Amino acid sequence: MGNALHAIASNFLYVITTVVTLGCNCYTYSQSVSGYILDIDNTPVASATITLHPKKTSIISDSSGFFTISRSEEDDITAFLEVSHVAFITKRIDLVSRNRSELLTIILDKKINDLEEVVVLQPMGFENVTNNSQSVITINKDFISKSNLSTFAEALKALPGLNTMNLGVGIAKPMIRGMGFNRILVNNRGIKQEGQQWGADHGLEIDPFDIENVEIIKGPASLLFGSDGMGGVINIKNNEPLIENGNLLTLQSVYQTNNRAISNSLEWKGRQNKWFFGTRVTYQDYGDYTIPTNQFTYAGFNLPVFNNRLKNTAGNELHLGVSLGYQNENFKTSLKYTSFTQKAGIFTGAIGLPRAYNLEHNGDFRNIDFPRQENQHHMLTSNTSIDFEAQKLEINLGYQHNVREELSFPGAHGIAADLVSSNLALGLYLDTYTANIKYDIYPNANHTIVFGSQSQYMHNTKDGFEYLLPQFDSYQLGFYHYQLFRVSERWTMNGGIRYDYGMHDIQRHEQPEYDRETLRPTGRFIERTPEFDRNFENVSGAVGITHKLNKKHHLKLNFGNSFRFPTAIELSSNGVHHGNFRHEIGDQNLAIENGYQIDATYLHRSENTYFELSAFYGIYDNYIYLAPTGNFSFLASGGTMWQYQQNDAIFNGFELAASHQFPFHIKTDVVIDFVQNINRDTRLPLPLTPAPSVLASIEWNQFFKNSKYLDEEYLFISGRYNFEQDQIDRNESITPDSFIVDLGLGFHIPLQSNAIHCKLSATNIFNTRYFNHISRYRLINLPEPGRNFVFSAQIPIGF
Repeated sequence: MGNALHAIASNFLYVITTVVTLGCNCYTYSQSVSGYILDIDNTPVASATITLHPKKTSIISDSSGFFTISRSEEDDITAFLEVSHVAFITKRIDLVSRNRSELLTIILDKKINDLEEVVVLQPMGFENVTNNSQSVITINKDFISKSNLSTFAEALKALPGLNTMNLGVGIAKPMIRGMGFNRILVNNRGIKQEGQQWGADHGLEIDPFDIENVEIIKGPASLLFGSDGMGGVINIKNNEPLIENGNLLTLQSVYQTNNRAISNSLEWKGRQNKWFFGTRVTYQDYGDYTIPTNQFTYAGFNLPVFNNRLKNTAGNELHLGVSLGYQNENFKTSLKYTSFTQKAGIFTGAIGLPRAYNLEHNGDFRNIDFPRQENQHHMLTSNTSIDFEAQKLEINLGYQHNVREELSFPGAHGIAADLVSSNLALGLYLDTYTANIKYDIYPNANHTIVFGSQSQYMHNTKDGFEYLLPQFDSYQLGFYHYQLFRVSERWTMNGGIRYDYGMHDIQRHEQPEYDRETLRPTGRFIERTPEFDRNFENVSGAVGITHKLNKKHHLKLNFGNSFRFPTAIELSSNGVHHGNFRHEIGDQNLAIENGYQIDATYLHRSENTYFELSAFYGIYDNYIYLAPTGNFSFLASGGTMWQYQQNDAIFNGFELAASHQFPFHIKTDVVIDFVQNINRDTRLPLPLTPAPSVLASIEWNQFFKNSKYLDEEYLFISGRYNFEQDQIDRNESITPDSFIVDLGLGFHIPLQSNAIHCKLSATNIFNTRYFNHISRYRLINLPEPGRNFVFSAQIPIGF
């Protein structure tokens, strides 16, 4: 199966490359049209889109409202400009009667946006798409970079309904409405990201600097994305190519004081007529991070934290990305290769029983010692779209190679060192082949019909003297049909149905038994995982409706049936997951998860105010989760034992997001999150449920309005109050409440045709000792990182 899919992918990529090679166009003689975009108060309008017709080439105005766009000789007869901006009425400028050398001044009239188009939550920088009956958020690279952090997931925690499961300063994993791991699907450039997302000690293996546009769907998204989309989808879209011919070279640098992290990312983007390309290199290096305490508790022992630094939490990362594409009016194709490489220490207290003497530093806070993890994620994606008159075909192909290696001293695992050939404790190697096809039909402007299919094949192998997962093969195939129909100007309906098939082929594994005293093999073997096959089938669907009361008020209602096939990990694991401080045991008899959830959303948008309230209620059958047993592992370095279990569950909660623009360029934001759940069989909450929280911030913009040296300046202060989390499962600890304050400022230094973007922020400014209930370090009572100053600069160094 793997060889067949690999051959199909290779042949398709060969065809695409051939088509692109034959599509080279010749240069055309051109001049340019230049000018300024202003509002009625003569204030420059940045980020306005200027489109030259009839060729439909576009450019974006800069921070001073200036633009220049190429105009060829053949444009003279019918040429005109169309200027559009989300906050202004679109304007058309005829060019036929104008002098080619004339510098244009275009005045735009303000408007209040119709919610039927796009709602922009200006204070937080993300958009809410309202023609979808679900709760949907879109964010751009400006929002991500404003957090000044080195992980993409960490930037998401400011959004309503999202939380972050942190591992120190450099690793973070997102959660949506209390669901994470394999219930959050990351759709990376049209391909489902596959790696070790089931582990809390693994972050998203994606370069955080290489993300420009993201769509986040909250709630059940199985209809369009399949299994693993129960809690929501993080849909990372392709980066947009340059609008005009030319090159852009940009350097982005970040420094963090807490763990002395240094990040540098260099990007080169270029375009020549219908060809475009991009390349990026990112390197991050960080030391042991600090926490606001000098001791922690593990297995009943109080242990020291010397100099407030956690020993062996340093690491480094190297990310590479290369893309090549071709685009004309009806056809677009791109090929992208990314490589994510990470080497990170595993806190010394994670393996065996730590002692005070081996927790003390040797003075080198950047040393990456044993135990450590070495991860790689290589991904090749091909994205092709073909537009017909009233139809569109999309083909997305992908290959992923994921490497997860843990290195450690054999003696810490109860094995004599001379019995093994290397320090590789655990090696997991996952190959994934993906093919997705989507066909859109537009019978008229009010009706959209979608047919799609998704297929995926995974092959996992293992190595090392430890054992956690067996070798396995997995396959999934799904077909779906979706329709969206605008009944009237006020009513829109959408819905669809889906069929999926999945299978797992699990191989048997026996592990040698070692004597606890001599660390030598006893000659006996223990069957850790038997050989078995599992097959699954499922039919699901969803339906929704949106209603526009008027231009300021909008209602949405969605009912979705989501599902998730049990993963090979949940079915067959039986070993120590050191990154999570526990022995994890699977259950080969687990059934399909099914969820039925209703979402209701109210939106309000006026000229200065945005308000969104979303509530959800879901019933889940056969919900799979890891639960602590309260017992210690029989393995030498096992820690506590956790068992994959399955019960019926209920999830419900709400999110509130509000912002208001006051006079004098002052704006405020408030975000409230609340989620609760209950195990319908035990009548207890499920483990790892995020605590309710309130986030409030105030921001002051443009306080140097007339400055020639600074532009787009801002200053903000935010505070997050996390309520006590006492809704816990058996053997979980109550997490006390906390209040965290962050500060930040940013500004642009204008250049001739671009600007240097500078940012400074301070997280946990008062160095508060607090716990994140969903952090893996919560298990050993380690608090979250202490005060952290972050400096960043984005510098255009070539054009």
